[in-house]
Amino acid sequence: MYRNGKTGGEITLDSDGTFTATDLSTDAHTDPEDLHGHWEFVDSSGSDFVYLDIDERGIGEVFGVQLYARGGGKVEFSRPDGSWSLVLTKVSAQ
Repeated sequence: MYRNGKTGGEITLDSDGTFTATDLSTDAHTDPEDLHGHWEFVDSSGSDFVYLDIDERGIGEVFGVQLYARGGGKVEFSRPDGSWSLVLTKVSAQ
């Protein structure tokens, strides 16, 4: 489980390849929401990441996002312009 101390948003990556996110927003311009879907580790030549495939999305909505490990038990979402947004820190599952 990863959590942002400022927003309270959190995400859990389960061992069966599914994820749940609560009160999570990937950038400052999107309202927090609860999401779920499947995750996949992508071994990329540039930078490895976890791809989150979001279930139940409609036309014009984002279907997936990339989550990058940043060391020290932290992960961050990447924006299309290459800048970083929400930082989440690993916590013990409750």
